[in-house]
Amino acid sequence: MKKKVLANIGLLLALVSAFLYSFTVIVEKKYINSLNSNEILFLMYLGAGVGLLVIHLFTKNKYKERETRITKKEIPKIILIVICELLASFSIIEALKSIDASLVSLLTIFEIVMTSLCAYYIFKAPIEKNEVIAIVFVLLGSFILNFKNGTISNISVNSLLVIFACLCWGINNNITASISSKEPAFFTSIKCSSVAILYLILSIIDNGVTFQYPILILFGFISYGLGILTYAISTRYLGASKATLVFSFSPIFGVILSFIIYSEKLTVTFVISVVLMIIGILFMNYKKK
Repeated sequence: MKKKVLANIGLLLALVSAFLYSFTVIVEKKYINSLNSNEILFLMYLGAGVGLLVIHLFTKNKYKERETRITKKEIPKIILIVICELLASFSIIEALKSIDASLVSLLTIFEIVMTSLCAYYIFKAPIEKNEVIAIVFVLLGSFILNFKNGTISNISVNSLLVIFACLCWGINNNITASISSKEPAFFTSIKCSSVAILYLILSIIDNGVTFQYPILILFGFISYGLGILTYAISTRYLGASKATLVFSFSPIFGVILSFIIYSEKLTVTFVISVVLMIIGILFMNYKKK
């Protein structure tokens, strides 16, 4: 009975993490026309970095010193993770300037595809048959997204920006997996704080920082910070594979929220694409017993 209760807690946390993280695209879309994109990302990553640091300071006694100490060998990996996160977040917010939040959210499903492809081609990890099937379904869904009025339209630069962001996240995920022993709040705080500093520099170079919408700090803490932290905690109750399956539905939550909040147009091709990509998610997370 206790095991079942813990599993239910893990499932709830994984759902919460997927839901919270899906708000990143929604929030960025809301403020993209009111504020410089560099400042939006600076404030959101600042909120995540500082918020998670506070959580770490209150919980650090629960973790051994080796789980928080960064070794010299890991520094280059962390630098690459920060660069990938910087490029990914910038690509997403640039895409949001021209296309709907629902489309951006749906295309972020490519993250699971890129993670597998990067693992295979860059990090020389084996690729399973179910992953190949998943990639086919996600690509098919993407193909149908561009099927309009009986013909295939050109894939927009903005869609390619989202896919590039997913490539950056794919590299990021594989590198992070190699240093996953680090306490999650501490490690994520370092990553988010580093990205925030870089966006602060870019903001100062551009037009300076206005702090016109400080609420973005809170949004960043909730979506980036708590979204990632609750996922990390859920893996301890639910197991990594099941938690990842639930978290993989974050883009779908983003699509639903986009239609509710922004009243974006729902088309038949979009629905078909969503169904195909959900099937892709299920195949990607399928594990033989």
